[in-house]
Amino acid sequence: MLLPALLALGLFGLSPTLSAQKKTADEVAVMECLLDYMDGGTYGDTTRLIRAFHPSASMKFVDNKTGEFKDVPIADFLNRAKAGAGKTQDRQCRITYYKVTGSAAQGAVVCEYPNFRFLDYFSLLKINGEWKIVSKVFYREEKTGNK
Repeated sequence: MLLPALLALGLFGLSPTLSAQKKTADEVAVMECLLDYMDGGTYGDTTRLIRAFHPSASMKFVDNKTGEFKDVPIADFLNRAKAGAGKTQDRQCRITYYKVTGSAAQGAVVCEYPNFRFLDYFSLLKINGEWKIVSKVFYREEKTGNK
């Protein structure tokens, strides 16, 4: 499952400055964590999806319909994902940005669906030697002509 995501990185590409630089072990590990998130969601691989997140992580967003701020424990998100285990999503995801500073990192992922896209922003921490997503903030953007 890692191969499709690695190919996607090559095909859709990170910015030239990111792909041309030699990556540190921590940068590679942050990318692998983001790949676990992307591929776990795309291919219904809940083991990889769960592995990407720290158990106390949260997901924050503003509901597009109500304008209400939502703060969801990641366990709720993962429980919903388990219902789709093994089902492939009709989407293409790519890492658009990441930055590592010491034991903290940020990352951004775009997942394109036929009628909308998710723009995901992540905060990651290196905890006990492993990079984990501790916060996900996202925006769902409808594509033109789809409401």
